[in-house]
Amino acid sequence: MVAKILDGTRVAARIRGEAGQIVRDVTARKGRPKLAGVLVGGAPAAKAYAASQQKQCELVGIDYQLCELPDCTTAKDLTARLGELNADPTVTGIIVQLPLPEGIDPAKVQLCIDPYKDVEGVNPVNIGMVFEGEPIIAPCTALAVMALVRESRVQIEGAEAVVVGHSRIVGKPVALMLVNELATVTTCHIATRDLAGHTRRAEILVVAVGKPALITADMVKPGAVVIDVGINRIRETGPDGEPRRRIVGDVDFEAVSQVAGFISPVPGGVGSVTTAMLLRNTAEAARQQIDAGRA
Repeated sequence: MVAKILDGTRVAARIRGEAGQIVRDVTARKGRPKLAGVLVGGAPAAKAYAASQQKQCELVGIDYQLCELPDCTTAKDLTARLGELNADPTVTGIIVQLPLPEGIDPAKVQLCIDPYKDVEGVNPVNIGMVFEGEPIIAPCTALAVMALVRESRVQIEGAEAVVVGHSRIVGKPVALMLVNELATVTTCHIATRDLAGHTRRAEILVVAVGKPALITADMVKPGAVVIDVGINRIRETGPDGEPRRRIVGDVDFEAVSQVAGFISPVPGGVGSVTTAMLLRNTAEAARQQIDAGRA
């Protein structure tokens, strides 16, 4: 058996189209949505990500505002700036770029973002509402995972699902979303004694740990849907004998693709869809604000 590839690029294109339609509806009702990116310090990776966000927003008609704060910014300063953005009616979405300077707790910062403007879905209110099955805005990566599961067209209701990893913004919300769709869900983590014993039962296997090749072919049930959330940069020797870096997931892709029924690649899988979900969440946040009388 050779697994069918769950093409994140194609799914992302569809989601961007959905985002664009929501943006057009919002613009006709109240004006263009605006995403405010908050960047503390000059970390090159964070700057590059902000530039990418701006480019993606422009593609679907979302305005983008980058709020740059110096390295010396304190948690109090950042909280105050977020308060200003929360109160600004022209700003319909807020995203804080990570990493933050040492001494600033990202979880506490995210708590300060208005849940209706929390386009990443990381405010504890939004994560908590996943429990109820009715989040205002759900976490982008968890939504991306579910989009790829649905792309396989596997029946989620009644399926045996295993989520490896229990992070606050991926593993736990994915597990809850699967439960909400009536899958039978097992969550595995660092204290799980027999990981392979669990994963071999999974008809839907989601892996979000950050450990290259954690899941091998002998750990996967034949025909399973395998969603790889991991992004790991490894060093290896290229064909020319020179060292190089390569991005891989948490799943041994080549081996597992010979066993699974469906598999998401890395790169080109969950990451691509997550970026598109950020756009849809941004558009949806603006619509939610209008519908709730907050815009």
